[in-house]
Amino acid sequence: MQSVRGLAVDLSKRAANPLEDVGRAARLFVGGRGVATYYFWRFGGHLADPLSGDNPLIFAAGPLTGTGVPMSGRAAAVFRSPLTGILGASNLGGKLGPVMRFAGVDVLVVLGRAERPTYLVVQEGRVEFRDASHLWGMDAIETEEVLLREHGRNAAVLAIGPAGENLVRFASINHDMWRQFGRTGGGAVMGAKKLKAVVFVPEKRQVDVAMPEKLSDFLRRFTPYFVGEKSVKALFEGGTVRLVEIANQMGFFPAYNWQRVSLDGWESVAWPAFKKGYFVKPAACMHCPAACHRLVRSGKYGVNVDIEYETIFALGGLTGCADPDELIKLNDLADRLGMDTISLGGVIAFAIEAAKLGKLNIEVDWGCGGLARLVEDIAYRRGVGDLLAEGVREAARRLGLEHVAVHVRGLEPAGYDPRVLKGMALNYAVGYRGADHLATMAYALDIGGYAGGPQSLGEEKVRAVAYMEEVSALFDSLVLCKFGRGVYDMYPGGRGFDTIAELLTYVTGEPWTGASAREAAVRIVNMTRFLNLQMGAGPDSLPERFFKPVRFEDKEYVLTREELENALRIYYELRGWDGEGRPLPETLRRLQLDFLTPQGV
Repeated sequence: MQSVRGLAVDLSKRAANPLEDVGRAARLFVGGRGVATYYFWRFGGHLADPLSGDNPLIFAAGPLTGTGVPMSGRAAAVFRSPLTGILGASNLGGKLGPVMRFAGVDVLVVLGRAERPTYLVVQEGRVEFRDASHLWGMDAIETEEVLLREHGRNAAVLAIGPAGENLVRFASINHDMWRQFGRTGGGAVMGAKKLKAVVFVPEKRQVDVAMPEKLSDFLRRFTPYFVGEKSVKALFEGGTVRLVEIANQMGFFPAYNWQRVSLDGWESVAWPAFKKGYFVKPAACMHCPAACHRLVRSGKYGVNVDIEYETIFALGGLTGCADPDELIKLNDLADRLGMDTISLGGVIAFAIEAAKLGKLNIEVDWGCGGLARLVEDIAYRRGVGDLLAEGVREAARRLGLEHVAVHVRGLEPAGYDPRVLKGMALNYAVGYRGADHLATMAYALDIGGYAGGPQSLGEEKVRAVAYMEEVSALFDSLVLCKFGRGVYDMYPGGRGFDTIAELLTYVTGEPWTGASAREAAVRIVNMTRFLNLQMGAGPDSLPERFFKPVRFEDKEYVLTREELENALRIYYELRGWDGEGRPLPETLRRLQLDFLTPQGV
């Protein structure tokens, strides 16, 4: 059997102890996000203030991590979000996940608060506490470079920048220069703990699996298919940047703070323009032949970044900035200062509209002017940046502008307008992090024409969205990249759960079936829902702006409250929840989650 290793580190006591019950947790919740969420509950994260030492910060790999399975080079982070107040979680690639396991740990729980700036070194399953006073104040990329020089280029580093140190509520945790645990404010959680960085130093380059010959045989058969599969080829050819063209041509590209669905001059920030004038080379996460990352360089500013769709939408579309050089500069600032570009773009777009309404005294307008200074002001909480560092929800509340604030449960949405892609309406409403496009990946259903097409929000679409939510929960726990949904045949009607069960059996040595893998995913969805309700998640709803019509190419797109309410009713019934979206006791018992309830503790 594959062993699962966990450590609980207390910064206050400068002590580390083995985690209890890791094997059972892995059987129930697979790994990654699932196991991390279980330990979030075990350590009382749902009762903690997000910026206190009581908030557990959990990093977790999954059973497939480090095995060489394509797209398995990822890791998950879980904590209580300082931006939303509910479950905070994120997922990143690079080499962190495999190197965590090579360093002797699958799950790392960080508790407490250090007295002074600290970084951790994890090696051979042990933890060292190091002084980080010399790193405090450095940007995230500088910090990583210093630590890689000290601990070796094979190490994997997690680091925060000034935004995390200053408790910006959407600060990111950065890795491998341009990759992040981006969403929901994990960087602020590290900053509150005075934890500048975590370094994983590998002692080997492989992980043990239960059935190595069968896994090798699977990979010999699967890898050639993987490389030639159409969705993988599309990623290799254009990364995620290719979506800019698709989104603007279909009319779901959010622009000007969600008042329009196409950006003026979008052609300048689409993939053909970047490829022609800025492209340096593709890049890949460990154990991924897709190489979807696109490194680009601005000659004007002399900086390189890994550009992707969500950053172009958020810092370009929402703000009205269609200059590739300026986007590269803004991207570089966000990476170095350590901020989630989706929330950052949402906050800046809100600030521009607030200024135009006379509610905010700053010199900004739609376009690129003044944005770089505003990004820095937010990271350092200077002037109006101090307000904007709280996120759209809180800034809108203080300014009395809730009617133009676009967020769900405090999380600013990703780049898919739900009036045009209606599966995303349900996705945003029930997303476990808030307005999170990866909660169900409904955008892929809508764009691909599944379950009635992009304008459908009937029962067929609801069932498909719920199914993909289970896929998402499982992928976050394996941990697999969600871009693998096509090549692993995970769309409704596919046999992907059977394929995943086969891999889990080979890796763990325990008998998995497609049905048991899917049940584990449903268990994770329900545990997450239960904990979010405990943290005051409130009703499933959408911002007012999403119920206002939007026009694109002489057609009006409308999402009605009745459509959403009907979709929610069907979704709750499918999930075994009551009419207000609460898991029923019998649902929790069936999924072996009755330990969550007061009667089960």
